[in-house]
Amino acid sequence: PMSQLFLYAAVIGGTILVAQFALMLFGVGADTDLEAGDVGHDQSPFLKLFSLQTIAAFLTFFGLVGLGTGHLGWSPLAVAMAAAAAGTAALLLVGKMMRALSHLQSQGNVDLQNAVGRTGSCYLRIPAAGAGQGRVLLQVQGRTVECRAISRSRDEIPTGARVRVLERTDDDTLVVEQVA
Repeated sequence: PMSQLFLYAAVIGGTILVAQFALMLFGVGADTDLEAGDVGHDQSPFLKLFSLQTIAAFLTFFGLVGLGTGHLGWSPLAVAMAAAAAGTAALLLVGKMMRALSHLQSQGNVDLQNAVGRTGSCYLRIPAAGAGQGRVLLQVQGRTVECRAISRSRDEIPTGARVRVLERTDDDTLVVEQVA
């Protein structure tokens, strides 16, 4: 009766957790979060708690604590309350851990629009008046990047010269000017 419910919950939840862990070790499914919060930005914080990971944690701990306390001679109500409390605590803890981990993720993409107004140095000379491309090095979003660059000036920009980014073109080439 109740012990079978706890056993099924523990087996199902534990199987999901072990399968997710095994897939994660092999790099499969790393980006397949099934969190309700991923569907829309207007979800309530309560709904964001529910993901495959948090539900699996709830089932696992609900089942394990239910099985463990059932053998202690507790009343069925006390067993159910202890199992529900353990499952809820596991759900909340895993939800909090997943939220903390999601804040550690980084896309790694540099948005070159953030380069506009920044200064850097000419890495490969830039021909005059858009007659060709050169390369520049500059700091964008906390990292040093090397980018294609053109100049609209009548003078070539030599290697090593300081440059300022004026704009970014549609093909991610930077328009730069030499600065003193």
